[in-house]
Amino acid sequence: MTIPPGGRAPQILGVAGFFLALSTTAILLRCYCRVLVVKKFGVDDWSALIAWLFFVFYISFCITACYHGSGQHAIDVPPAELPLGLKWWWACEPVYVLSNMCLRLSIGVQLLRIAVSRTHKLIIWTVVSIFEVCSAAFFLLFVLQCLPSKFFWTRFLGDVDGTCINPEITVNATYAYSAVSCVTDWTLGLLPISLVWHLQMTPRTKLMVAAILALGAIASTATIVRMPYVKDMSNQLDFLYACTDVAIWSTAETGIGIAASAIATLRPLARSFLARTKLFGDSTTPHGGTGGPSSTNPWPSSMSKSGYVRSHSTAQDGSGDEFGLREDIGRNRGVTTVVESGKGGHHGHGHHGVRRSMSGRSDSVGPLTGGGSGKDNWNSSETKLTDISSDDGLNPGSGWPKGIRTTTVTTQNIIETGTSPPVPAGPLRD
Repeated sequence: MTIPPGGRAPQILGVAGFFLALSTTAILLRCYCRVLVVKKFGVDDWSALIAWLFFVFYISFCITACYHGSGQHAIDVPPAELPLGLKWWWACEPVYVLSNMCLRLSIGVQLLRIAVSRTHKLIIWTVVSIFEVCSAAFFLLFVLQCLPSKFFWTRFLGDVDGTCINPEITVNATYAYSAVSCVTDWTLGLLPISLVWHLQMTPRTKLMVAAILALGAIASTATIVRMPYVKDMSNQLDFLYACTDVAIWSTAETGIGIAASAIATLRPLARSFLARTKLFGDSTTPHGGTGGPSSTNPWPSSMSKSGYVRSHSTAQDGSGDEFGLREDIGRNRGVTTVVESGKGGHHGHGHHGVRRSMSGRSDSVGPLTGGGSGKDNWNSSETKLTDISSDDGLNPGSGWPKGIRTTTVTTQNIIETGTSPPVPAGPLRD
């Protein structure tokens, strides 16, 4: 037998339905992204999926309780329905705790993926471990607050074979659990700012990644809002109505947490979607150009298999210089170019004390600047190097300084990317 939802039961049902739909959509998108787009389903994904399953049980018990008096005053609930309402309300609490245990574990493991510093990893493990221990203690306290457990609801049927602890103990334990939840959420929410600070990203990307990873901290907002209503759990005479706000904000806390942690994993899916649909016009290539035959993108296509990196620049006078690594250089071969200069001594190629050498394949030696014969090219390079030496306090017309100036460029594992050619591996030294 059930009764129509009355009092504040429709509010509970509305919140439960909304966050069930939100969390389900988010977790399905997460699974799709991780399985089909990224093709890697990790521990954090399994933990989030289990958290969602517990949340589904929680919502089911919550909805069932609304049809047995939850959200209504005890005086408006038939005596035969009151124990059933208490039974289903009691069933909500353990699965709520289990769902949040899995959720925080998922967020912690997710942050460990990008954590490099030992300090960061230690903070994550410490915070998550403390939360899991406190959650386990709260779980046992709630389940065992009455012995036997069914005495929590059968006492309203006149059953006297059982005992329950003082309701104030449960209230105080709930306050402690809520406080630990808030500290955990804000620690795991603010930590991504420190984690991405030293990553090789643009400031805009760092801000976006940190904001996405910090979405989980939003769940603590519901926990904070729930705090003033926790004391109502000690109202044993009108328990089902008094705990309405606790039920609503507990539902919001877990639902927001599951959805936020899932959204943090959807960046690859969003990038793939925008690239396929061209939602904002012509799709942008991985190297910054736009698709189409009229593209002026100087970088090789992402589908190219030649395996070289090319740079292109255009001077203000309209002339353009283009240089690149030869595409016949193997991916696993290192290339070293050494340029030396001195007033005297023996130098190859007969170019006034300038020589060049390159290790690797002898036929891989290519021009250092665009167009022209090797001699002209090398003289052009010498002129540029001489001009650069004037930045060190030398006179441009005085020629090369005494001693040796060596420039070494090492390139290894050349893979086509959307970045500029590799930077020199070694500094200039006199």
